[in-house]
Formats: sequence, C-alpha cells, structure tokens
Amino acid sequence: MKLKYIAAFAFAVALASCDILDKEPSDSWDSGSAIQTVDDLKYAINGIYETQTGNVSQFGNYTGDFGLFADLKGSDYKCVGGNNMATEISRYLATSTGNLPDAIYQLFYKSIARTNKVMEQAQAAGLTGDEVNACLGELYALRALFHFDLARVYAQLPTVAKSMDDMGIVLATKTFDYTFVPERATLKQTYETILADLDEAIKLMEPIESTHDKNNTTGHMNYWAALALRARVNLYLDDVNVNGTTEHNKLALADAKKIIEEGPYSLYKYADYTSVWAKEFTDESIFEFQTTSQYNPQRNSLGYYTDPSGYAEAAMSDSFVEDFVKNPAYTKDIRVSSGMIMEESYGPKQENKAFYTQKYPGRDGQIYVNNAKVFRLSEIYLIAAEAALKTNDETAAAKYIDDLRKERIADYVAGSTASVTIEDILTERRLELNGEGHMAWDMWRNGKSINNPVKGEVKPGDNMAVFPIPQANINASHGALKQNPGF
Repeated sequence: MKLKYIAAFAFAVALASCDILDKEPSDSWDSGSAIQTVDDLKYAINGIYETQTGNVSQFGNYTGDFGLFADLKGSDYKCVGGNNMATEISRYLATSTGNLPDAIYQLFYKSIARTNKVMEQAQAAGLTGDEVNACLGELYALRALFHFDLARVYAQLPTVAKSMDDMGIVLATKTFDYTFVPERATLKQTYETILADLDEAIKLMEPIESTHDKNNTTGHMNYWAALALRARVNLYLDDVNVNGTTEHNKLALADAKKIIEEGPYSLYKYADYTSVWAKEFTDESIFEFQTTSQYNPQRNSLGYYTDPSGYAEAAMSDSFVEDFVKNPAYTKDIRVSSGMIMEESYGPKQENKAFYTQKYPGRDGQIYVNNAKVFRLSEIYLIAAEAALKTNDETAAAKYIDDLRKERIADYVAGSTASVTIEDILTERRLELNGEGHMAWDMWRNGKSINNPVKGEVKPGDNMAVFPIPQANINASHGALKQNPGF
C-alpha cells in the first residue's frame, strides 16, 4: 500500500474516535491535510462506509441492528431467542440510557462527522474536476442518508407529526467549533436540509456518475442511489409543505421513473429470486453497504439476528405466517414460498423454532457476511406505484405493481393487475421488502397502526414509535438538547 493511502486511511480511522459532532478548536486544522489527491479522497471516503459495516462498532449499523429497525418495530417480525440483544427495538423497551438508542445515535453522528471532515479537507486541498465533483456529490448523498435515517429513528415522521415545527434532529453540516452546543432543528428544517444535500449531490454526480457501469459504484452512493434516496424522502413527505411545495409525490414519481427507465438495473427474475441473496451487487442493487469476512458486525449482524442458531431475534410473526406463508392465495409467490421463508430450528432440542427469512444466508458460508441492500429496484417500482396512486394516476400505479408481480408470481398473466389501492401497495411492500427495514415506517407514514407481537397496537405518532435521545448527550448539552416526549 502506498504511503499516501496509509495516511488517508489513518486520517479516516482517526475520525471514528472524534467527539460525536466532531467539535474542535477552530485554529486546530493541520495545513498539511492527509487529502492531497483524488486517490486520497476516494480512500478517505471508503473509511466512511467502514463505520457502517461493523469494524468500528458492532452495534447499530445498516448491516446489523439498524437494518432491521422498522421490521422489529412492526407487525411482521418477532423475537424468539433469549439473548435480548435487540429487544429495545422489538419489544419497545428503549430508555434514554439504553444501549441501542445510544449506539445508533453515536454511530450515525460519527459517520456524519467523518463525512464533513473529508468534504472540508478535500475542499481545503483545492481539488477540482468531474471526478472530484462526483466524490463530493457522494459525500453530500451520504450526509443526506445519515440525517434522514436519524430523523426516522429519533423524530416523528412528517406525515404524522402535529406540526413541521415539531422537533427534528441536530443537523451537522460542518465541523463545529468546540463551543458549539447541539440543539434540535425543526422537522421542516431537517427535511429541507436533507433535500438540499440531495439536490447538490445529484447536480455534482450527474456528469460522471450517470454514465458509470453500476458494478463500479454499487458499493458507494452513486447518482442513481441519490435519486433513489430523494424519491424515498419525497414519498415520506407526501403532501407536507416543505421547500414551498406539497407535491412531493410528483417529485418522488419523477425520480423513480428516471431510475426505472434510464438506470442500469433490472428486476430480479422469478427463477433467480432465491439465489440472489447470497451474492453481492446483483441486477437490482442500486446501493449496498458492503461487508467482508474482516468488516462485519459479527453477532450483531443481519444474518445472526435472522437465524435460529444465532440470536434468533428476527423471526416471522405468527400473523405474517398465517396471512402469507400458509395462505393458499400466496402459494405461487416466490417471496413467501419455502425457498424464501422457511421453518427452522437449532440443535436436537429444536431450539428457536420459527419461520425465518432466507435473505441473509451469508456469503461463502459466513453467517455474519451479508451486505445491507439499502436501495433495490423493486423498492423503486413500489415508490413509483404509491406516488402515482397518490397523484391520481391509477393506471400507472397498477402497471408498476403488475410489472413487479410478473417477476414474483409463478404463471402470472401480464395485465392481471388492473387497479390497486394503498392497502394493495403496502401489502406488496410487506411481501417484497420484509427484513429490509421498512414495515413500521411504511404503515405509520400512511396513517396506519401496526400490531407488534409484544407491544400490540402502536398508532402513528405514538411516543414509543421513536427512540429516545441518549441521556448522556442531553446532559452534555446542559439541557439545550431536548428529549422526545414520553422518555
């Protein structure tokens, strides 16, 4: 490894131990930045991804606990094992001094701190050109992703909040002076900042990233992933007034259509569906957080949570099994067939017996090694369908669902889906995206309750739908950082 790469790597790793918001004296910048070239910049960006794959922290990242957050909160998953590693999520036991609320919060802000530092170092070095712009666009997209997911966990969703003046999150868009005291922005400010970062990311990446082969960029936030995130964010905003518009569904549909019609991705075929989950960067993958045998969350991984020989804290709920797995109406649907959801147990005593998703089998026999598929083309079809329905284009909505079902249901006759309702689309999302971190948020943002196997009914806007802000951070701010109601 060349010396300059070692320097860039050391620089990126060092950021992991920074203050949560990366505060430092304003005169402490080293004029000899570790980032001097485009290669240095790319290597430092790699360090940001590493924070979310498990090497720095085994808790709270996309390839582990956070990746299952909305599933464990929802109706379709249940905890079977007795290790109680994620029950703060699945059984609604989170407290302001708990492990997971702290771990997820700290890890996201450390990732943002890295992003800001790398961006500022690159700009200080005076690097220019299309390739540099693409890297900067990637950084803006990552910052938007991290802020958005922080908002989903620690603030109420825009469509169910009492007001967009309600509390959002602390926004970290730069390296802060050591005197900075964190305070929560409003929800409106939070989502405006997320969208502004995405607009900048797309503008910077489009000249180079839109022409890249997806296999060169799937492990990174590229142009298409930024479009996917913007579509998702606008779908969450629905008819809420942000940036002077309430037509967020039209904006979501436009981005989704562009990916479907122009992007280098294709839907998984029926015959391939059961085999793609043990592979990386397959036809539908727009963006994945990559894991390896060295970089993974170990026992707090997606695979270990969804396996009877592991923690077994993410099995399919009884209601999901009855509604779909054992329902004769879904016999030909590959997503709930014996190949994708199987009844399993561990050892001669049949411990942790339940039905489990087969989406996280591990690569090359390594149960810890499963990439987090953050954006797949299937979700984009579902975003397009929902956005089209909400903009009164029922024909287009039905066509997107029809196109997806053609690749998921054996002997499906094209054109069989002539109309859809929002309930149809939400059911399709439960079938397609289960175990990928969507369920509870999908229901709540559409004003619908979930029925958690332990907690029971949780209505949209319920205090327990979000995590508490870690008490240690509130204490450090001397009370300037406000807690979520109910904690």
